[in-house]
Amino acid sequence: MPVRNGPAPCAPRALLAIAASLAGSLTAGAAAAQAPPRDAQAEATLNEAMGTDYLETRFDQAERKLRTAIDACGESGCSPAVKARLFVALGSVLAQGRKELGDARDAFADALRVDPSARLDPGLVTPEISFAFEQARAATGAGASAAAGARLQMSPPPEQRVRTPVPLYIEVPADLLPSVKQVTVWYLPPGEDEYRPLVMKKLRGQGFGINVPCSALEKEGTLRYHVAAVDEDGAILASAGARDAPLATEIKARPAAAPPHWPGYAPPATCAAPEKERPRQCLDDRQCDGGLACVGGSCVARSTSEAASEAAPDVRRNWVSLTFSPDVALLSGRDVCTVASQASDNFVCLRGDGTRYDGTPTPGVADDVNLGFALATLRVAIAYDRLLLDNLTVGGRVGFAAGGTSGGGASFLPLHLEARAQYFLAARPFEQLGARPFVLAAAGVAQVDAEVDVEVLEDADACGASAGITSPCTKPGRSGRLEARQQTLAATRQAGQGFASVGVGVAYAPLDAVSLNLAVRAGLTFPAVTAVLSPEVGLSLGF
Repeated sequence: MPVRNGPAPCAPRALLAIAASLAGSLTAGAAAAQAPPRDAQAEATLNEAMGTDYLETRFDQAERKLRTAIDACGESGCSPAVKARLFVALGSVLAQGRKELGDARDAFADALRVDPSARLDPGLVTPEISFAFEQARAATGAGASAAAGARLQMSPPPEQRVRTPVPLYIEVPADLLPSVKQVTVWYLPPGEDEYRPLVMKKLRGQGFGINVPCSALEKEGTLRYHVAAVDEDGAILASAGARDAPLATEIKARPAAAPPHWPGYAPPATCAAPEKERPRQCLDDRQCDGGLACVGGSCVARSTSEAASEAAPDVRRNWVSLTFSPDVALLSGRDVCTVASQASDNFVCLRGDGTRYDGTPTPGVADDVNLGFALATLRVAIAYDRLLLDNLTVGGRVGFAAGGTSGGGASFLPLHLEARAQYFLAARPFEQLGARPFVLAAAGVAQVDAEVDVEVLEDADACGASAGITSPCTKPGRSGRLEARQQTLAATRQAGQGFASVGVGVAYAPLDAVSLNLAVRAGLTFPAVTAVLSPEVGLSLGF
């Protein structure tokens, strides 16, 4: 601390500050000198056990190292904070790695007795670790929170039949419900000694439920369980029962009580019963087979009037669309601009001025189209589709195609006529918003023209040129025109005028009567056969 020269009106206060600073330094030095001798070694062991062994799931090695470090600390070899951290780490290994929640609770209790302010490592918190730690806090009275002591509202089923799921149901207090991240039940099947976890499902209102499966209920005895609700950090907010004081349901061959069930739901069926005899538990009609409805949580037969009303659900069955689709053709050819090829292979070759080429290309020199894709015609169409079944539409499209070739005496059909069926992959997709994936099949009338540039070298003998590719033609061709010896032609493959295609797509419905559509079709044209790939985008309105 700098010292001023000359007198100062606050000199006594400054001297006191200097004295306090020196005293603090001496105290810190004394504390460092008096630090327990094994703290550094314990910290190193802790970092190795949890930072390496635990993360690499070598739980036996982690436990062994932590216990050795705790024994080395003894009664006073380590500071309380460091020793408590060793116990917390041991409890975490036992709870999460070894699933020994009772031993984990004891380790956490030892940590709290050494240092009542001991806390879990936030990066390692899991429901199992949190549950065991809260049990230790309750047992030691070391700062257990009021929330952790809250009780879940639960009425355990008194008994259930062998080989029949046990429906467990709890309600979370309304003030805790917004903070609850997960509700877990740990159950101990009859005749076993290790608890198993099940995450409960959110039901109606404040309720959570889950069925203890048949596989755990193969014989008579007592089913024991306890439940805990935790927040995002894994801290227990409320519980029902405990590992050392569990709730219980008797599993019997011939129970006297009525079959247990969640409030408002059907009882679960005995697993040994034939499928057709089981009253199926359900949340809504979509979980029931055809002709059945979800009534009171059970799939039951619909009445005639209900079945008739369900046959025509309130969905948009008529859809009008505007679509845009570019065609991409896969084509190839050899000697495509010869007179014979233009007559038989559906190629049209035009000179730069738009006139039809009728010269004589040199055989085997250029004049080829290598196999590849080429952008072809563009299409705009108006579509109508009718929803016939829950996920099947049929309809048609009428449109206009642009980009075809009509120069040089060629003809192009700009009309697009199409019949289409679309099968949607989700169950009852038009009853809900969001994505609706589908597959499609289509057929109709359309012409696909794809244009590529082709280089030709006029045949020397036919055009009266002398030797050398640069010599000009001197003899007119068929149309009386003197051809350029070398020229670039626009070669168009005219395919169609019929087509058939299949494809996949997805319709996204942000609103009940609006759908944005994306699809891609792959097909063939005929009688002039060409493979065509057609991406498609559209907007649909339903009514």
